[in-house]
Formats: sequence, C-alpha cells, structure tokens
Amino acid sequence: MDKKQRTKVIDFMPMEAKRIILKLRILGRLRQGGKVYSYALIKEFDRMGFADFYGPTLKNDIYNTLRVLEKSGYIKMQAKTGKGKIKNYYSITKRGTTALKSVGRMMIGTMKEAGKLFK
Repeated sequence: MDKKQRTKVIDFMPMEAKRIILKLRILGRLRQGGKVYSYALIKEFDRMGFADFYGPTLKNDIYNTLRVLEKSGYIKMQAKTGKGKIKNYYSITKRGTTALKSVGRMMIGTMKEAGKLFK
C-alpha cells in the first residue's frame, strides 16, 4: 500500500476504531513478552508503520492508551529507576489476557462474516 492509499484508509477510519486497534495491539504485544518500557513500545510501533496509520499523534495515543488500559486493570505498570531516570514498564494482567482472547475470537468471527460481503 503506497502513502496515498494509506492516507485514504486513515481518513476513512474513525478515531475510535484506531483506538480499539491500538488497545488490541498493545495488549497483544505485552502478551508476547514480559515487561515493556513505554518508549520502547513507541519505537517498535513506529518501526511497524503505525506512524503512517495514526499520523503525528502516535506517541501521545500510545501513552494515553497505556493509561486507559492500566486504569481498566488490563495492564499494570511498574516504575523502575535507572541512571537517574524513572522508566515505566508495562505488563499484561490476567484480565487483559482474558479480554484479548475474547475480543480476538469475536473479531475472527466478525471478519469471517465481513468477508462474505466482498464476494
């Protein structure tokens, strides 16, 4: 997909849908491997092309989404001090894992049904 096509997708998709996708991607990433530093998540998502999808607000969207997920009990944060700086590390909770699996199953079923629309 070239940049012009990505822009059309970005313009088409409402912000709420983008937030849902970001929540699921963050939960999925945390489920893959232990505690992750918030800034490392930003860099990783940027490398994956999320900046093209979310635009210049990606960094703030990730920080805001981490706060929402933490307040909801889907992830937990642990602050660690190193070299005079406080770094926030996030990990998924049991509740977050359960939610991710449930939403994943629902989305797979929904996508199968949506696929019928394109035949």
